[in-house]
Amino acid sequence: MKRTIFFLSAIITLILFTACDDNTDTIGSSVIPENDTISIVTKTFEATTKSVVAKDSILANTNRVYLGRYTDPESNTITTSDFVAQFNCVENYGFPSNVAGDSVVKIELKLFYNSFYGDSLNTMQCEVYELDNTLQEGVPYYTNINPEEFYDTAKEPLAKQTYCAVDITIPDSVKLNDDYTPSVTIPLPKDLGNRFMKKYLEVDEKGDSIGKLNFANSEEFINNVFKGVYVKSTQGDGTVINISMARLNVYFQFYTTGTSGNLDSLVSGIATFSSTREVLQVNKFSNILAEGHPNNSFEEFIDQQTDYTYLKTPAGVFTEVTLPIKEIAESCDTLNAVKIVFTRYNDKSEYNKPYSIPYNLLMVRKSDMYSFFLKNKVSDKNTSYISSYNSSSNEYAFNNIAKLIKHCSNEYMQGMAADAAWEEKNPDWNKVMLIPVTTSTDNMGNVISVTHNLGLTNTKLKGGSKDKIKISVVTSKFED
Repeated sequence: MKRTIFFLSAIITLILFTACDDNTDTIGSSVIPENDTISIVTKTFEATTKSVVAKDSILANTNRVYLGRYTDPESNTITTSDFVAQFNCVENYGFPSNVAGDSVVKIELKLFYNSFYGDSLNTMQCEVYELDNTLQEGVPYYTNINPEEFYDTAKEPLAKQTYCAVDITIPDSVKLNDDYTPSVTIPLPKDLGNRFMKKYLEVDEKGDSIGKLNFANSEEFINNVFKGVYVKSTQGDGTVINISMARLNVYFQFYTTGTSGNLDSLVSGIATFSSTREVLQVNKFSNILAEGHPNNSFEEFIDQQTDYTYLKTPAGVFTEVTLPIKEIAESCDTLNAVKIVFTRYNDKSEYNKPYSIPYNLLMVRKSDMYSFFLKNKVSDKNTSYISSYNSSSNEYAFNNIAKLIKHCSNEYMQGMAADAAWEEKNPDWNKVMLIPVTTSTDNMGNVISVTHNLGLTNTKLKGGSKDKIKISVVTSKFED
């Protein structure tokens, strides 16, 4: 009877430990030999953490881009957000008949955004440059991309524009409409729009029309008509807009044919070319020290903050965790559940505005942090996990990473059996990274995509040289 009660209490302990987590296949056999008892205990281990500046590891390809500049009062560093964008052309796009090569009235670039960070009334300025070289499909671009590889720096910009995040000239009655989306409008040279028309009306040396081929699809449009833009933040500080779509609007006029067969009415038209998922958009972020900063680089500043660790986006500061894999493997027969919790520092100071707290954290092996995003993976609850911020407990909890511990342990034993220098050659075998991410789900709530969080987020986690991170392990073994 005692043995039965002990076994039931052990199972209840496991269920409570792994509550809200479905990754419990390591609990073990449900059939207990009649003369055996199962001993289940909870052991505590410690992990160490440090901040790491990601530099070139953040993929810049995204369906949202950012524009602006913000100085972080805490680190006294300046984050600048620029972007490069191409424009989609619907298949076999056609202008109306009877358009002329000089029929464009105006052309503009509109940057639509649903949200922004910082002061709504800050005066910001940007410049727009035309690309001379195209972004290439299948090429992984990172947030430290050099836009100068894609445009002629000796040329003047197509346009300069001053803007605020909130346009006070638009009535509140308009802003309250459901179909209203705030935007920054940047007038472009009319000659650019006329070039579009001339490309559409282009003929070959025989006089045959070939212009429509330039608008047959996005690839032809990008290669033959307009390669895209680089939008650069040049002045202002304290505001970053989150752009959902960039759109080229080409306004033109053409004559229609009346019932008599003659051209009799002058009509206005508009052609639109948008930055959509079908074409490439790439974020460019830079982090520099403000004037008078005591450090020599942003990386040096982060390295000196050792009493805790950081999560900062889009600055690309992640937390590296060294897990005590060998210690756990040596002292635990069977891993039933392994829980690790990362606690935020409570910071009520004003510096945290407009930064938000990163909501979703990806835990992924350090050796896999590049390939995870390159291959568009989602968390598999084996070597990668996602945890959401719990505001009640002020923490990120990974409730059961037993599979990860076992995977790393097996890899270590197999590697060392084959090569005594394996650990030296694979120094990251027991390390994982905590990376702020954005997730998308399907109608059933299943995560279908995981991408880098590129918004302005910032938080500190307990750890570093000051605090060790506790790992709770539920382990079991049979006793005769």
